[in-house]
Amino acid sequence: MTLESGATDSQRLRAGYAVLSIGVMILLFAWGMAALRMPESESDVAVRHQKLEPPSPDSILPAIGAGMVLCGICLIVVLAISIIAFLRISHRYRDHILAPPSKPTASADVWSMHKPPEQ
Repeated sequence: MTLESGATDSQRLRAGYAVLSIGVMILLFAWGMAALRMPESESDVAVRHQKLEPPSPDSILPAIGAGMVLCGICLIVVLAISIIAFLRISHRYRDHILAPPSKPTASADVWSMHKPPEQ
């Protein structure tokens, strides 16, 4: 049991995983909504006004999908690395805070190094 919150480490770990999973779900939901609601580009408007044939979706969608998958994988890797780094830093800091105080240095011969050499 920790001193500051009264929760055990397993409870804190479970709560952390729950918050992390909710955050990842929100991120994926926002990413999907952004992908589905892309605004019309100026080239789409120009194609419509000039009566040109738009490029086929069969050639464009795989390229857009591959780019989104690559960006998503990069973001997830960066997220995982930052989570691991944060956990390691927080555990070390917690161990440092909860460690017993160090023993005082013996002070019997502290000033011996500051005495001038005998001639």
